[in-house]
Amino acid sequence: MKLKKAFLIVMIAIFCCFTGAADKAVLVRNSLEEMNACKGKLRLELIRIWGGDKEEDEHKFFTYPISVAVDKKNDLVYICDQTVHCVKVFKSSGEYVRTIGRRGKGPGDIYCPHTVSVAPGGDIVVYELGGSRIQRFSPGGKSKKIIKIKNMPLAWVVGVTSKDELVFYNTDDTCRLKKLCSILDNEGKVVKEIGTHHDNAKSPLESESLCFTVDAQDNIYVVNRATPVIRKYSPDGMLLMAVTFELPFETAPVEISLNDTGDEIKIVREEEESEQTRTIKEGNRILLQGKKRKGKPKMGAGAIAVDPQQRIYIMTRRRLLTEKERRATRTGWSLDSISRDEVDFDIVEKIDANMLLVFDREGKIIAQAQLTTFCNDIHISDDRIFILDGSLNQRILEYRMVFENKTGS
Repeated sequence: MKLKKAFLIVMIAIFCCFTGAADKAVLVRNSLEEMNACKGKLRLELIRIWGGDKEEDEHKFFTYPISVAVDKKNDLVYICDQTVHCVKVFKSSGEYVRTIGRRGKGPGDIYCPHTVSVAPGGDIVVYELGGSRIQRFSPGGKSKKIIKIKNMPLAWVVGVTSKDELVFYNTDDTCRLKKLCSILDNEGKVVKEIGTHHDNAKSPLESESLCFTVDAQDNIYVVNRATPVIRKYSPDGMLLMAVTFELPFETAPVEISLNDTGDEIKIVREEEESEQTRTIKEGNRILLQGKKRKGKPKMGAGAIAVDPQQRIYIMTRRRLLTEKERRATRTGWSLDSISRDEVDFDIVEKIDANMLLVFDREGKIIAQAQLTTFCNDIHISDDRIFILDGSLNQRILEYRMVFENKTGS
C-alpha cells in the first residue's frame, strides 16, 4: 500500500512538472547571423498602387490613408482616410464602390478615423480619434451603433475577434495600469486585460508605444516600437511566446528575458530624460504633454501583421536615418490636415532604410526583404501585403509575396 502511495505521489509530481512547463512561455532569440542569412528570401511583386499624388480619380485619391481592412468574403477593400474623415470602399480589383462617412460627430459621420476593421458578420468597425468613439456600420455603410470612449487622443481599436469582441489599445491605460491592451464587448465594457507593460514612464507621451495585431484564432501579437521584442498571447491572455531579434546597427543596450514564472518578459534598459517636452494639441488646448527621451537610438518595429499560417511580419529599420533624411521627412499633423511643406521628395524617393522581417509560427526568422518606401502600417490578406505609406506619399502599395523555396510553409 505504501509503495502504491509513493508511486502515485511521484506520478502527480511528474504531471505537475510537465503541466507547469507547458504553461511557461517560450523565449526565442534570433541572432544577427540568422537574420542576415534570410536576406532576399521574400520577393515582393507589385500588384497596384492605391492613391498617390499622381492619382487623378478623386475617388481613388487619399490625403492620409492610415488603415486598411480586407473583407475576403465580399471581395472588398476598406481604406481609412484620416484627414478626409471617411472610409472608402473598393473591390479587390481596385474599382471604387462607395464612401462611408463625412466630417462630423453625428451618427454616420466620421471625425478623424484611425482604424478600420471588418467584424465576423461583415460589419465595419471604425475607431474615430477625433470623435473618441467606436462606430459600427453595416456592410452597406449605414451607422448601426456608437460606443463612446473617454477623451484620449492616443487610443484605437486593434482588431475584432471571432467572438465579435474588440481588442482595444489605450496608451493612457497602458501607462497607468501597466496592461498592454483590453478586450471590449459590443457595449464597450472591458471583458479582460491582456499582458504587462514594462515601462516606468508617468505620461503616455513618455511611454514606449506599441503595435498590435490579431490572428484568425484570436491570438494577440504585440511588438514594441523601441525594443526588438514580439509577444504572442492566447485569447485568454496567457503569454505563449516572446521573440527577440538583432538589428544591423547599434541601438540602446537592452536585456530581454522571461520572469521567474515564465509568464511575462523582463525588459532592462537604462533610460535618459531630456529637458525637452513633446506636446499634442487640439487648437489651443493641450491634450498631452511629456518629456522627450534622449540617449542612444532605440528601435523595435513600426508595424506588425500575421498571415493565415501564423507567420509574423514586422516592419523595422535596416539602418538609421541620417540627419539630412530626418529633416527631409518632416510632416505636420492635425485632426483635419497633414502638412508636407517641409518634405523633400527628391531625398525621400532615395531612402531605403526600412525592411520587412518574417518569422515562422515558432518565432524563428525565415525571410527578410528590403523596402524602398516608407511605411506607417502593414496589412496581410492571404499572399498579399498592403504597405501603407500615407504620411509622406499618400498611398498604399499592394504586393504579392513570393517566398524562396517555400520558406516558412
